[in-house]
Amino acid sequence: MTTRVPIKYSRTWTWLLTLCVLPPRTAFIEVDGETIHVCMGLAFRTRFTRGDISVVEARGPVVSVGVHGWRGRWLVNGANRPIARIVLALPAHAFVLGFRVRLTELLVSVDDVAGLRGLLLT
Repeated sequence: MTTRVPIKYSRTWTWLLTLCVLPPRTAFIEVDGETIHVCMGLAFRTRFTRGDISVVEARGPVVSVGVHGWRGRWLVNGANRPIARIVLALPAHAFVLGFRVRLTELLVSVDDVAGLRGLLLT
């Protein structure tokens, strides 16, 4: 069974992200068995397994939206809050605008961080 959790977009930023060819319908976290797929249009894509996840927790609000990152830590969001922090035990690969990058920590905006934690860690 596949479960899709939308990446949260706020009213303030939806128009700008849509203008940047990142409409809400292309931004999601998809759980299919043991595989987790995170996507934000053509800007960000990754796959990892539940076993790769060491921590899922709430994090405070962030200032920017879109796809930003450095040294394995990536922010993929359409809203400033709430933000879920997903830490991977082993680095995974992600693609940002088609370029392969290292992923060790993912910050993502979702409506329900506790619900996401339950979904990813069960």
